[in-house]
Parts: sequence; C-alpha cells; structure tokens
Amino acid sequence: MLYKVTPMMPPPASKEAKTTREPGQPRKRRKSAVYDADGHEVLISLMCLKCRTLKPLAQFGLRKMADGAIRNQPWCRTCRSGAGTRKPKDKATETMEAVAEAVAEVPNLQVLPAAAVATAAEVAVVDEAPIAVASQG
Repeated sequence: MLYKVTPMMPPPASKEAKTTREPGQPRKRRKSAVYDADGHEVLISLMCLKCRTLKPLAQFGLRKMADGAIRNQPWCRTCRSGAGTRKPKDKATETMEAVAEAVAEVPNLQVLPAAAVATAAEVAVVDEAPIAVASQG
C-alpha cells in the first residue's frame, strides 16, 4: 500500500497578523510590468490623443466603462491634470478683448440735424419710397 506524503505546510496566517496601513498613508501600487512569453519585460507605450506624444503605459490611468470593461484613459496624466484649469491670457488677447469691450459699449448711432431729416423726407417723397421720420419735439 502506498501513502502520499505531502510536505509540511506553514500554518495559514491569521487575519490579525495582516499588516494594515496607517490612516492617511497611500496604498501600495501594484507593479504594472508586462512580460512576453520568454519572460522578458516589455515596455508598452501609447500615444496621448491630446498632446500627440508617445508615452509609457504607466502614464495613462484606467477607466471603467458602462458595460463593466476596464480600458486605458485616452489622455496622459499631465493632460488630464491640466484639462480643467484656465489658460493664462497673453497680452495680445487681453488687448483685443479690451478693444472689443470698448467698441461694444459705444453704440454706432448718427445724430442728424433737423434740416438733414427734413431733406431726407423730401427725397423720400420724390422717390416715392415710404420712410418713417421721427418728429423731434
């Protein structure tokens, strides 16, 4: 009769012996290395759709899709961190905005003397085109 002999296994670790992190301490990140069939580490790089630069996969975060799939973010971390901030204005833009505001404040009206209004009314009668003339008074 044969007996199967198993090597002595260490006792399972108790839950109390598990190390817990202190409050406020960051979690340990899992290594994100990718290996090929021969066991060599492979560097995977992606192109950021915003800045159009080729960066390593570690520079792209993960995104959870509605169907439960997890995919890489299309923008690198630097582009995502600066996406919501306002861009600093240069002097040319500030000057153009100041001119646009000044032009918008001043209406483009012409003040005509009463004689010119009367002459315009006479010309309108001659041309037989109806014209509205506001009376001053």
